[in-house]
Amino acid sequence: MTDQNTFDLMRALGKKAKAAAASAAHASAATKNKALLTLAMLLRQNAPALAAANQRDLTRAQSSGLAGPLLERLKLSPKDLETVAQGCEQLAAMPDVM
Repeated sequence: MTDQNTFDLMRALGKKAKAAAASAAHASAATKNKALLTLAMLLRQNAPALAAANQRDLTRAQSSGLAGPLLERLKLSPKDLETVAQGCEQLAAMPDVM
């Protein structure tokens, strides 16, 4: 992937994130909570695929010469994914979070 392709991809993702944030701001608490709980479920269900993708990213970053401390920051362990899933569940259990 070229730098321009990466830039274009990141710009497109940013625009989608901005649109999603605007939608989320107007969603009901029940809708937001359902989204958070669904995200937690999907993180757990897709943990093996996420781990494999993370390993590919780490391999690519290492071969590109990324420094050790930055490589460490890229690592996603199963514990990290579970922590994120639990955080989503904790947010859903709170009063309206957004």
